[in-house]
Amino acid sequence: MNDPVRIVEIDRLRLTGLEITPKRAERIRELVEAELQHLLEQGGWPEVPGSSELSRLDAPTMHLDRPHSDSNFADGLARSIFQTLRSVE
Repeated sequence: MNDPVRIVEIDRLRLTGLEITPKRAERIRELVEAELQHLLEQGGWPEVPGSSELSRLDAPTMHLDRPHSDSNFADGLARSIFQTLRSVE
C-alpha cells in the first residue's frame, strides 16, 4: 500500500516586529512552505493528535541580529516550525 500524499500548506505566517511589504511576506510564506515540506520529507512527518491538520502552531520567537536574505530567514522559520511540530507528537 502506498503512503498517503502529504503536503504542507501554510495559510498565514504572523511576522511581528518586521516592517515588510505584503508581497515580500507572501514570498517568505512560500519559501517557508517549500523548506518545511523538504524538512518533513527528510526527517519524517509527525503524528498530529486527532487530525492530519493543524489550525494553529506557535513556534518560538526568532531574533534577527543581522541582515538576512528572505531565503535564509525562511529556512530559519521552517526549521523552527519543524522542531515545534516534532514536540507536538
